[in-house]
Amino acid sequence: MTTVLVAVTGTGAASAAVDDRAAFVAESRAAGLSAAQAAGLQDKVDAYLIKLSGKGTQVSPNQIDLGGAALNVTVPGEKRPRPLGDVTTNVIQCDVYADYKWFCAYQYEFMEGDNIGMYRCDVYRIPWATWGSWINNQTEGTSPTAYFTDGSSWRMPPAYDRQDTGVHWQPVRSIRNC
Repeated sequence: MTTVLVAVTGTGAASAAVDDRAAFVAESRAAGLSAAQAAGLQDKVDAYLIKLSGKGTQVSPNQIDLGGAALNVTVPGEKRPRPLGDVTTNVIQCDVYADYKWFCAYQYEFMEGDNIGMYRCDVYRIPWATWGSWINNQTEGTSPTAYFTDGSSWRMPPAYDRQDTGVHWQPVRSIRNC
């Protein structure tokens, strides 16, 4: 009986994930994305969810809630994320500038590509191996710490500061934003 229960539970979870995926793709289409863009966007979000090993929840077609941070995903072919779906809840705090009290890590240089906006003090995984950028617009004097794959760390400059180019994300495992 236990085996049957586990199989039913696993099937239900898989079914819910498929239903959620379909709902987010439909929401993307309703926001004006082509079928190819909507599917490509969902594929990117799905890849992040796998890479984050259950540490995030998709909350809109292009946003993953990291519990104190938001990973914002670009529509395929676009340079920066934009609100999709319910624009009252899907707000992009890390555009070319970071909202006040936010630390923003950008996938690519010049604040382009996907980004992670961090607002609650915690450690957040950096899922990129690209050359990127960051903005620290937290309260004055707040210094994030970058943790590297080799076990070392770097205390980053205090707010307000930014680095538009030359940030090599590959050796960065995570950032504590405070």
